[in-house]
Amino acid sequence: MPRTSILASLLVLLFSYTLLGGQDVQVPRTVLQQAASDFQAGKVSEAEQALRGALKQAPGDPAALGLLGVVLDAQKRFEEAEGAYKRALAVAPGSAALLNNLGNHYMALGKLDLARAAFLKVVAAAPRHPNANLQLAQISIDARQGPAALKYLDRLPSEDQASPPVAIMRAKALKLAGQDAAAGNLLAEIEKNAGNDPGIASSIGMVYVDWQRYADAENAFARALDADPTNFDILYNLGLAAQHAGHLPRAVEVYQVALRQRPQDNDCLFNLASIYIQTGRADEAIVPLMQAHNAAPERPDVLLALAQTSQDLGFYGDAAGSLDQYLKLKPNDDIARRERGFCLIRSAGLDRGLEDLRWYTQKHPRDPRGFYELAIGETVREQDKALQHLNQALALDPKFDAARQARALLYYQKGETEESVADLKLVLAAKPDDFRALDSLGQDYVRLGKFQEAADVLARAYEIAPKDPMTLTHYSHVLARLGRKEEAEKVMADFRALGPEEGRIRPHTGLLDFLSLTPEQQHARLAANIQRIMTTWPDDPTLRLRLGKALLMQGKTDEAIEAFRGLRKLTSDFDLLSACGKELFDHGQYAAAREFLEPALAAKPSAADLRLDLAISVFQSGSAEDALKVLDGTPPGQRKGDYFLLLAQILDGMNKYDEAVEALNRGFASAPTRADLYFQAGVFLFKHDQYQQAIRILEQSQQILPDAPELQLLLAMAYEMVRYHDQTLRVLEHLESRWPEWGLPYMVHGITLAIRLRSAEAKPVLENAVALGADNGITNYYLALVIVNSTPEKVEEAYAAISKALQSTPDDVYVQSLAGKIDYMRKDYPSALNHLNAALRMWPEMREAHETLAGVYRAMGEKEKSIAELKEILRIKQENPTADQTPPFPARNLLFSVGRPTM
Repeated sequence: MPRTSILASLLVLLFSYTLLGGQDVQVPRTVLQQAASDFQAGKVSEAEQALRGALKQAPGDPAALGLLGVVLDAQKRFEEAEGAYKRALAVAPGSAALLNNLGNHYMALGKLDLARAAFLKVVAAAPRHPNANLQLAQISIDARQGPAALKYLDRLPSEDQASPPVAIMRAKALKLAGQDAAAGNLLAEIEKNAGNDPGIASSIGMVYVDWQRYADAENAFARALDADPTNFDILYNLGLAAQHAGHLPRAVEVYQVALRQRPQDNDCLFNLASIYIQTGRADEAIVPLMQAHNAAPERPDVLLALAQTSQDLGFYGDAAGSLDQYLKLKPNDDIARRERGFCLIRSAGLDRGLEDLRWYTQKHPRDPRGFYELAIGETVREQDKALQHLNQALALDPKFDAARQARALLYYQKGETEESVADLKLVLAAKPDDFRALDSLGQDYVRLGKFQEAADVLARAYEIAPKDPMTLTHYSHVLARLGRKEEAEKVMADFRALGPEEGRIRPHTGLLDFLSLTPEQQHARLAANIQRIMTTWPDDPTLRLRLGKALLMQGKTDEAIEAFRGLRKLTSDFDLLSACGKELFDHGQYAAAREFLEPALAAKPSAADLRLDLAISVFQSGSAEDALKVLDGTPPGQRKGDYFLLLAQILDGMNKYDEAVEALNRGFASAPTRADLYFQAGVFLFKHDQYQQAIRILEQSQQILPDAPELQLLLAMAYEMVRYHDQTLRVLEHLESRWPEWGLPYMVHGITLAIRLRSAEAKPVLENAVALGADNGITNYYLALVIVNSTPEKVEEAYAAISKALQSTPDDVYVQSLAGKIDYMRKDYPSALNHLNAALRMWPEMREAHETLAGVYRAMGEKEKSIAELKEILRIKQENPTADQTPPFPARNLLFSVGRPTM
């Protein structure tokens, strides 16, 4: 209750004291006046003490009881105050003064119906009572009852009606009564006469907000701010008005100024983040959303926005975590649970995600999106169920294009190409510029042998998305199949021009400003934003975790480790420590990961995956013996497939081959789930030339981890080692289609073609590999080789490639031999001699080096030396006529290059 209303009520109560009399024992008027004076001076406890003392002598005095009620209301002791009023009204039931103060009491409690009833009794006894009519007018305005509010306002004294606050109430009432012009004119007049009073300008702004005239509200708040530039409430309201008026840059500026005053104001932080999201600056939105969450951890709308922003940026694990917290606050929000499931299936929580989505579809069998999201998760392991659920989604909503496109892709994977074509044509009928659908349709036509139709739709996709790596790859292949080699080369040149970084960008929708950046630029901006915020919040461990992640993604490993170490100084929280360790582990920083995984595991010894990560980190950065000690701490009930795969790797590191094999077999028998451990198992089998066994376990991994490309590439290499050439090419072509921005499949593909003497086909594939970052000694050796074999006139291109190979692998006998051959072709005989002799020092019986050397000597006029080399070649052939001297498939060397593509 406003103090002015309280004092007015006190005076009314005192002046009506004689009317409340009639008792034999009354509190002296001087005592009441002194109590009122003390209360007015802020001496609330003194006033209460005096009144209670007086009431001991006159317990039924209504004036003293009424005044005590006012004093108790001011202290928010509402229950005691109401008792005092009721005791007073029992003595003087018709007192307008008491009823008025009781109405004020109910207003303070927000009990508007009871307040209205009290004030109606007041105006029944005193029709022009100022406070009662004013309060009734306000209650009517709050109830959107304009005519009633005008009736009460008309009863006020003329001087009150002329005051700006009452005039503003009249403007509101006129608007509610449908008198828009009169309301607007009155408010404009008030604004004109307001002068520099920030309170009046601010109140006018609030009215404009209520009328959704946000630009006018912005102007009013700006005038209020001019008069009171440090008033936080005015700043906040100005920002809000500018935001709703669409003046977003100004709103951002105002919120930032407001946050300098109150850095933890969660409303400001949330609104600022909302603008960043709206303007496509999601990387900047993450940090204020995190701060808003820290300031108000129980605020569900912040958690929901944090989840959505994380999801839009591709941080699906973080999004699922935010939704976990949100659902603790809003457990009945089924949509949020559905979206948590969708985030989980796109991160590392497939089984949990499927559980959420199955629960949702059972409860909401009429929601097509639920079936669509469930199907996306099921495509990993249960394609038939996925197809069934996509059918259900489309039966509920035939215009659900995302579900139809997903079904088309699933049909393609299942080999049902005609059905895929039919779905994609429907998608394109609704969205003719969907280049992803065009690209998929082109792939369908290729499978059907309709290369011209494929070229037509892929040309359209190329026109719409000229920098999409998948489209460029598919279009160039089709043009080559049609014999349009110059056009194919132009498209591949565009592909190579993307470079190894830009070529890795995945297509996204929404957040165009941020997501049009390269991944490196995204992480750089995110790190810069976090570092800026950390100048204000240096002790926030979650900010340090985010900073470390962003720095790792930029390749700034040392800085990331320091950020994580700073976090560890601030907290011993299990979740944060394990998150730091996991990030470092995933980036191969095993020694640093141990610093965080060890204390995290000590805090939670039952965390099975954490123990595996720590054991691997110890194995990679320490010793196999120490790693085994960590792994031995695994409880028997947790010793499943992943445990045995790691055990095999550690035992092999201890040279216990037989025990390693036994552990490996036990691991495969119990269906491991971790891609990194499957990969290391494959490496173990390659190391021991167990290629058939590697094929068996890698084929098994495809059922469990179909989206682990590094396992598929390893499988292709295993096929090649046992000469399953068709299977090799099938897997490689799938990888190039699914991850066209990843250079390693092109490298392996080009090498397999080169070994099979298909040099003309191998050359563009190897060039793609180099353009996408696989610019290593192996790739450049084979590129030089196929150039020499297919286009010997381009010897300078071959020379450039072999020069790079020499820089990377100078001790490779095949590289030295080919370098000698290329120098011979370039007529650089001295250099040729150096390289060929280097090769022969490594392998004296290398026939190819001797053959080239014979040619060099012949060209130099040294016939005797040339003849001697030819005799040496004859001797080698006679002594070992079946020896194969062609370069073998470099499987073991390639193992060091294989890793997961950057997504």
